[in-house]
Amino acid sequence: MEKNRFTVSQMFSDHMVLQRNKKINLWGTGIEGKTIQAKIEGQNVETKVADGRWSLQLEPMTAGGPYELQVICDGETRIFRDVLVGEVWLAGGQSNMELELINSDDGANQVKAADHEMLRFYNVVKTGALTDEVLAQQEKQLWKVCTPEQAGDVSAVAYFCARRLQEELQVPVGVVDCYIGGTSVTCWMDNDTLNLTEEGRGYIRRYAEQIGDKTEEEYQAEMTEYNRRWKTWDDGVQAERAKNPDVTWEYLNEHVGICPWPQPAGLTSNFRPTNPYYGMMERVIPYTLRGFWYYQGEEDTYLPEAYGILMESLIRCWREKWREADAPFVLTQLPMYIANHEADDRNWARLREQQAKIAEQIPNTYMNVLIDCGEFDNIHPTDKLTVGDRMAALCLEHVYGRPCHADGPKMQTVAGEDAQVRVTFSGQPLQVKGTEIALFELAGADEAYYPAQAELCGEHEVIVHSAEVSAPQYVRYAYVNFGQVTLFDIYGLPAAPFRRKL
Repeated sequence: MEKNRFTVSQMFSDHMVLQRNKKINLWGTGIEGKTIQAKIEGQNVETKVADGRWSLQLEPMTAGGPYELQVICDGETRIFRDVLVGEVWLAGGQSNMELELINSDDGANQVKAADHEMLRFYNVVKTGALTDEVLAQQEKQLWKVCTPEQAGDVSAVAYFCARRLQEELQVPVGVVDCYIGGTSVTCWMDNDTLNLTEEGRGYIRRYAEQIGDKTEEEYQAEMTEYNRRWKTWDDGVQAERAKNPDVTWEYLNEHVGICPWPQPAGLTSNFRPTNPYYGMMERVIPYTLRGFWYYQGEEDTYLPEAYGILMESLIRCWREKWREADAPFVLTQLPMYIANHEADDRNWARLREQQAKIAEQIPNTYMNVLIDCGEFDNIHPTDKLTVGDRMAALCLEHVYGRPCHADGPKMQTVAGEDAQVRVTFSGQPLQVKGTEIALFELAGADEAYYPAQAELCGEHEVIVHSAEVSAPQYVRYAYVNFGQVTLFDIYGLPAAPFRRKL
């Protein structure tokens, strides 16, 4: 925003949704010492411009609208129309949060049916650097009503989640889409936060080494060549899809080739640690909202053990920036995935384990378990209805106090009984989909794991044993990058993966 002239942050536009039952932050720029006045539904709030900036808070409002918001400075008025008050969430992460509604399962029909006056979206311009071109794009970015004409490019996950919330809460719902495919968790926090941990400093150091002494001009030349190769690949993909809309990624990878990745490293890259935070998140902060939906982690599976510390840093960062220490945070655990001809190094399993620890240890953090989802050789599974629906259930139960069986079975206790292990699960009664319980493994003191047999024992327990392990010391379940789970609860939610020492 430009100082020394009256502006209201570009986060505010016609059709926006303001958060109900909280003080509502407004901000912008202005001429030093001038009075700013904001009016809505009988409220009249004033403040002064200081250091070229102003901010104020409207008093909490109940759900409703449409309203008109006026912001006035020295006879100049900005008017925002069709303003609703309801629930606002930020949807963040990388490509699986980014995957557009039109590209999800049955996307064309979903878009045709996406006519929801009470559902609104704001899509933050994707950038790692505030160039003149990006600033011009930001000027044009506005809140939009969810209609078939507007819904195709919104996040499919966020759409399905928001749609269910709106239907069940019967209040307006607004979503701030803030994500970039291929980004690391380190892209979404500020430099001070990232430098607090050795893990964060390691990411900064490694990326700097990739850049080396490369100039911005050299980086842009590399990007031009990269974009040429990417377009050639994408044209091939689109041509195959035109011939066969149901073509699989396995076929595309084999006949068109693997998507060119990663992009070249550069100082202004979208993938440089902290760049999207400064280019995108700072634009949104401190827009008043309820909480955060987050789907990310694929890019960090090469260093899974670092992920828990970095994810904790991100949650703390966002809550501090919004000045809400207990803001709800719903994270999506990675689904099943493995590339064709790739060995199962269990790095996805290790990262899922870190995600589970975060959800267990940080208050008001909830994990969306997707271990029964995912596609072989497709890192972007197109079933986003399941993802969004489960995310909405977690919000309804834990944030809005509406019980709806949001949490699936989670390992509660493990106990050794001679040559077998008894695993107790929390939640609803268990069921097996299929002929047997798959993906349990046991290990002795040497931590060498062997496939194990497992049987239900009552409604909440599973007995696990293996002929290869006479004295089990460790047990794990669904601890693979890719596999087929069969253990669910009676509501169809999958048992969460785990690894535990007896």
